[in-house]
Amino acid sequence: MAGRTKAYRAGMGHGKAAGSWAIDGNTSDEAKAAIVKGYDDGDPAVMDMCPSPLSGEWAEESIPELSYRYEIDLCDEDKAADFEEGFRDGFWGEVLRTAK
Repeated sequence: MAGRTKAYRAGMGHGKAAGSWAIDGNTSDEAKAAIVKGYDDGDPAVMDMCPSPLSGEWAEESIPELSYRYEIDLCDEDKAADFEEGFRDGFWGEVLRTAK
C-alpha cells in the first residue's frame, strides 16, 4: 500500500471494519456464493451492500462532523475521493475474504 494517501488508508481501515459486519455466522453458504458472484458480475443489488460513508446515510452527519470523526479533511475533494475509494476497497476486500 506504499504511496497511498492517508485518506485512502483511513478509508480502507473504516471500510474493512464495516465489511466485517456484512457476513456473520448466520449467513448461508448460498448467500455467500451469491455475494461473490454478484460482486464479480457487478450486480447492483450486491454492489449496493457497500455503504457510502460520506453520504451521511447512517447518522446524517455533515462533512465537517465526518472529517472530525475520521480525522481527515473531507471537505477537500481529493481527500474525500481517496477516502471513499479506500473505504470501498476495504469493505469489499473484507466481505469477499469472509464470503470465500
